[in-house]
Amino acid sequence: MIKLIGTAYKRDDFTTEEFFDYWFDVHAPISAKLPGLRGYVVSEVVRKLGGELETDAFVEQWYDDEEAWDRAAATDRAALAWEDVGRYAKTTGTFWVVKEHVIVPPPDRGPGMDASWKD
Repeated sequence: MIKLIGTAYKRDDFTTEEFFDYWFDVHAPISAKLPGLRGYVVSEVVRKLGGELETDAFVEQWYDDEEAWDRAAATDRAALAWEDVGRYAKTTGTFWVVKEHVIVPPPDRGPGMDASWKD
């Protein structure tokens, strides 16, 4: 399994609450329907402990392998999701495709905010 991970920055004309409201209510339902998507997590930064990087959030999406990500990225749904980003976020985020090495698995938290996104 691989993961796409990236930084997200709210537009200057959005409050933090407006940024996350738009993401969860409008953008997430678009992105959550990417073919082959196995998981989707948005992590809001509540405080920084150190380092140079500044970001408002991190996004993580899991796929079976790089080929699954490549197939998803080539779809109209992915184009729609990328087009929507500029409506609430800056388009200067940095993204990586990473191979995850789980040391301690996170707790199972159930189906997420709205499992119907996958329908």
